[in-house]
Amino acid sequence: MKMNSFYPLFGGVRHYAWGETASAGTVPYIANLLGVDAGTEPWAELWLGAHPSLPSEVVVDGSRRQLGELIAAQPIDWLGKAAASAVEPPQLPFLFKVLACSHPLSIQSHPDEASAKRLHVTKPQLYPDANDKTEIMIALEPFEALAGFRNLQMIRRDLAAVAAFAPLLAAWQNGADADSLKGLCAALFAMEDAPRQAMLAAALAEVTASGHKRNPAEELFVRLSAEYPGDRGTFFAFLLNQITLQPGQALFLAPNTPHAYQRGAGIECMTNSDNVIRAGLTPKAVDVETLMATLHFQAEGAMLLEPERISCGAGEVERYVLPTPKFQLAFYRDAPCSVDELGDGIGIFLVVSGRVALSVDGKQVAEAGRGTAWVRPAALRNAMVTPLEPGTLVAWAMPNF
Repeated sequence: MKMNSFYPLFGGVRHYAWGETASAGTVPYIANLLGVDAGTEPWAELWLGAHPSLPSEVVVDGSRRQLGELIAAQPIDWLGKAAASAVEPPQLPFLFKVLACSHPLSIQSHPDEASAKRLHVTKPQLYPDANDKTEIMIALEPFEALAGFRNLQMIRRDLAAVAAFAPLLAAWQNGADADSLKGLCAALFAMEDAPRQAMLAAALAEVTASGHKRNPAEELFVRLSAEYPGDRGTFFAFLLNQITLQPGQALFLAPNTPHAYQRGAGIECMTNSDNVIRAGLTPKAVDVETLMATLHFQAEGAMLLEPERISCGAGEVERYVLPTPKFQLAFYRDAPCSVDELGDGIGIFLVVSGRVALSVDGKQVAEAGRGTAWVRPAALRNAMVTPLEPGTLVAWAMPNF
């Protein structure tokens, strides 16, 4: 087929339990974005990409076809030369999402490329692909998250203030990796279920006792315990940094970084992977062995990114260029976008708010409203995406080769 236009893209929705549900007159962010009835189920993620777990469909010549199948048939025309030659067989190098949560996600990390290849062979039921998972979250509204280990002295101080944690601290100090973050996590995971749950229950009673003034880590521990009583993931309230992103702020997560999103909505982009190594706060499988073997146990803090801002027409372009060749993102706020400026590579864009005109060779071919997604094949040239009303926001994801 000839790549001479933009093509509508239809993604799938994940209804994970931690997503947003309709309540008290509010509509889940993703259902509202798509303009559909929310029903009673939770709305967690909208996937735009070609991952086999939930592939998007493209409208081509009046019929829907999976994006991955189109790429396989004409990889250079769809992906561009650099992206088509980066992986064998050629595939879309990124997965573009909208994520919205009203409950905490699991304490988790994602594997690097070498680990992903090994895990996909040895544990395919847990790790469905052989790709690393590097990701970025850009807030669309205030967004709460946990990411990266806190300073070890601060962790030790807060744990020592809770008498119920004394047995765990003693096991940590007497273990093989005393005075290290890895040793502390090893001591936690080594505890049997009954004594661990008793310790967490005692700690909860201690920090909720009348007259006790809770610090931020204890406040989070109480909140997590209300949803996951006795779960060892609640202990990570003392271990990880608490972050609140404001709209437009971004959190970058390299592989093997501990994190857990808490609440809010945002644009998420990652390498083309659905690999998750879980540590707690989930009914799904927890893989302690893999977590301990791969996690970065350094108190590096969270990597917050501010975009490069470029004036464009009456608006602004915010570019998030990341330390990975697999993807980059750009927000066009009331700004026109020429695809020729994006280079030789596929692009997926989502109209987050407002309305845009799509034109090719100077002729308008379509209008795109809020909640619609489109794909720009690499072969498409001399095309524009132009805002039609104030407050228009278009989010683009594309390779970074």
